[in-house]
Amino acid sequence: MAEIRKFVRSRPDAATGEEPDFELVRQFQSSGDPAAFEAIFRRHQQHIANLCLCILRSRADGEDALQEVFLKAYRGMSTFEATVTLRGWLHRIAVNHCRDVLERRRRLAEERDDCLQSVTSHPHDDSGLVEGMAIEAALDRLDPQYRIAFVLSAVEGHTIAEVAERSGIGIEAAASRIRRAYKHFSDAYRSLSRRQSC
Repeated sequence: MAEIRKFVRSRPDAATGEEPDFELVRQFQSSGDPAAFEAIFRRHQQHIANLCLCILRSRADGEDALQEVFLKAYRGMSTFEATVTLRGWLHRIAVNHCRDVLERRRRLAEERDDCLQSVTSHPHDDSGLVEGMAIEAALDRLDPQYRIAFVLSAVEGHTIAEVAERSGIGIEAAASRIRRAYKHFSDAYRSLSRRQSC
């Protein structure tokens, strides 16, 4: 999985404290204070941007997703309850939004495979570029639920319990989904690697 890590940004620092978040949420909920929401945005922007970039693997799509996630958070902030962390709530919104984007994008994966085949037929191409495209194509072959589980586990380094929480599923389901995601990714990557060597 070291190949994956070199193609994504570094993981954000440890989670921010919950008390300042809850106080900002209370301020926003009670008075609609735009400064409180701006502070929430500043505190969590980088983490959500990194997550969206890791899942979507496109800077433009990641930036669009970041805007959509915080727009959804702004609209839904009045219903936020302190039974979960604000970061976890934002993370869940981001994962759900990225899943929707991936569903739409999945239909285009076959075209990317054709492009990869064309690139690998030229012997002077940079092997790092080809490897990156193979990883990208293998990720594109995954169902969105498996891609998200794979990115959360392999790229971001989350535990099974964290993947379960962020995906809104039980721990056993998360473990199964991660296991299947690794298998599907490995199968897709091997298949693409065999094509490259032909």
